[in-house]
Amino acid sequence: MTVTTGNATDGTEPNGQGGAEDVAYTPEDLVDWVESLAAILESVDRSQNQYWCSQWWNHPEAVDRFRALYEQWLGAQAEGGMSSWWIDHFDRHATILFAKRGPFGECGTTHTEKTARRILGTEQPPMNWSW
Repeated sequence: MTVTTGNATDGTEPNGQGGAEDVAYTPEDLVDWVESLAAILESVDRSQNQYWCSQWWNHPEAVDRFRALYEQWLGAQAEGGMSSWWIDHFDRHATILFAKRGPFGECGTTHTEKTARRILGTEQPPMNWSW
């Protein structure tokens, strides 16, 4: 199935993928998976400065991270590597996702539109630049 994502006018998404990609799941599958995952998480604790937003799909970085987690989760389910998935994938993304400076940090318990989205600026390298 081909899923078109993003609004990039040049056809390149922030994750380096083109706007259309072949995936084995639908956006609805991802939503169901995130809802199921959120229902079992006990380690996200607001009193420990960890944040969540029920409108997670309204945060582009979170969507990309959850897509990456879901793809790895599908592989771990098929190949039997769930312990590694938790340690090597979920725990690493969770430190960013639920952090104060993460995508949900301004939301608290309900979604809050970001007043000033933190976007890193870039400039084009000089014409003769190479690595």
